[in-house]
Amino acid sequence: MNLYLVRHGEAAPLGGTVQRDADRPLTQRGEKDVATIAGALAAVDGEPALILTSPLARAMQTARIIATVMKVPPEIRATENLSPGFRPKALLAELTGLGAVKGVIAVGHQPDLGGLIAYLVAEGSYVGLSIPPGAAACVVLGDSLAPGDTVLRWLLTADMVRRITTTT
Repeated sequence: MNLYLVRHGEAAPLGGTVQRDADRPLTQRGEKDVATIAGALAAVDGEPALILTSPLARAMQTARIIATVMKVPPEIRATENLSPGFRPKALLAELTGLGAVKGVIAVGHQPDLGGLIAYLVAEGSYVGLSIPPGAAACVVLGDSLAPGDTVLRWLLTADMVRRITTTT
């Protein structure tokens, strides 16, 4: 399974009408970066089986932007298994429950997504890996969906995608 991990785009700070962290929306730059990454994801795999997302507003907004550019708009499903502080094993159990699917997009937060990548590719170790807002990574999970049976295929930022597409 290809698991595309996407960190939500840049979010507005707390203050004004936004009083809770969970309600922070994307900024204009965040929306632009997510649209750029979404285009790259659609070019790589325009028909993911599902988008799993944290229930926080900025992640849900990111998931909706991604879904609009896919060849076949996938179902978006909020899950606590991508909320801040989630446990990798719980997310892997949810992925196992999906059965044999080719690709899933998971939208979440830092430091959790960076920790998940490290956990998967470093055979269960949980070390930090920083992923900037609006970036995406492709992790290829083996049949067992177990740590160590995983390969980090790529990690792209929106700026990298813009540079690649303007030079080709």
